[in-house]
Amino acid sequence: MKQEKIWANTYKIKNTFMGRIPHDSDLLEQINSFCMVNDIRSGIVNIIGAVKEARLGYYSQNRQNYRTLDGENLTGGLEILSCTGNVSIKDGKPFAHLHLIVSDSQGNALGGHLMPGTVVYAGEFIIQEFEGKDFIRGWDKTTGLPLWLPPED
Repeated sequence: MKQEKIWANTYKIKNTFMGRIPHDSDLLEQINSFCMVNDIRSGIVNIIGAVKEARLGYYSQNRQNYRTLDGENLTGGLEILSCTGNVSIKDGKPFAHLHLIVSDSQGNALGGHLMPGTVVYAGEFIIQEFEGKDFIRGWDKTTGLPLWLPPED
């Protein structure tokens, strides 16, 4: 098995934003919009709260595409146990890549890639914006994913 060399950039925290996500809004759209408006090009995101409905996905490694999870356990009021991810640049603009874990009224948890269509009941977020070189997402032919591109030498 061929191993690639690990690489990383160094960052300092530039700003920390704390805010509330509007009721009945799309969770992913709100975070992406906030990053666009505030020109947040790199950072980390944490969200807590609840959603009326969750749209979660997973990446099919065999098919090399995202599949959306279905089921009634994704509606009817769910607690956000964890929603975390990062902000980088994709197609020239800020892009939030987030994963979401929710629980139902029985405490059953389900998680995956946050997809458009997740409807907020109540949400609070913290975004830490980084100062440093942009991480750019580009097509990775091995995985079929838009991954961070290695820095140019």
